[in-house]
Amino acid sequence: MKPLEDAFASDVFRRVILPGIVLCAGLHPLISRWMPAVQSLYGIGPTTFIVAEIIVLGLGISSATQWIYYVYEGFRLEWLTAFAGEINRSRLSRQKKRLLKIQGEREFDDLSRREKDEVTKIYEYLMDFPLLSRDGSPMEYSLERPTRLGNIIATYELYAESRYGIDGIDFWYHFLNLASDATRKEFDEKYSFAESMVLASFAGALVAVLHFLVLIGFAIGYLKDTLVLFRLPVGSMKVSISLTLFGLLVWFLFYLASLSAHREAGAALRAIIDSAFPKFSDWATTMQVPAAGETVEKITRLNEYLKHPDRT
Repeated sequence: MKPLEDAFASDVFRRVILPGIVLCAGLHPLISRWMPAVQSLYGIGPTTFIVAEIIVLGLGISSATQWIYYVYEGFRLEWLTAFAGEINRSRLSRQKKRLLKIQGEREFDDLSRREKDEVTKIYEYLMDFPLLSRDGSPMEYSLERPTRLGNIIATYELYAESRYGIDGIDFWYHFLNLASDATRKEFDEKYSFAESMVLASFAGALVAVLHFLVLIGFAIGYLKDTLVLFRLPVGSMKVSISLTLFGLLVWFLFYLASLSAHREAGAALRAIIDSAFPKFSDWATTMQVPAAGETVEKITRLNEYLKHPDRT
């Protein structure tokens, strides 16, 4: 049997049990009234019921990982992240103008100590955004996605393209396969941890939304009694208020944690791309690709680029 600390550090705990615990904390007060019937039907105790509840809810969240990421990056339910996009666009523009005002055309070594500290802080912010070229213009830090998390992910998803001119998403697993076992394992661990932070954050958001809707139901029932479908105990209102605040806190704190976790995962992936690129280049230029449509086109474009990197 694994030691307790190994079990808590496993992917299963982080990706399934952690968000399952958050969801269980929010849903259990609403379904606890049916616990005696379920326990009697299946002959299980309350502890087994809660454990099963955590696992089922956690698996439900984990199975929607890709969709959850699409929401957090701004690709799904765009209206949820539209305001964040405007804020991040404004902040990014202000930081770039501030950098130009402080540094101008001077080299970093020519700045005063205070100016160096300010410029360093600005670059720490800018590095959360990918380097992109718009319409042939020079590379600059750009808002590629509306959310901060989405742009941090874009910094490493688009790194191979901005650094070497190839589509890193198309050849994501090729780079990973060319990395050493230790490096790949380190990246997998960092990415798994970052992913679990996003899942736990989303679970907190679900809890907050669910109990906010319950509070709306209490308000409607208070105003018009005939619209009440079923009644909850009076104390449930206080519980829902507490769990709404709990959900918001979990959503915010785990979202903040996911930012730094994805920065670390991104740094690991960029190191893999840099170290594996010579092997990748050799593989791409020597591989004989069978006639297979899209694959042929990708490899052909890559070969042409690697043979003539200066040609636009």
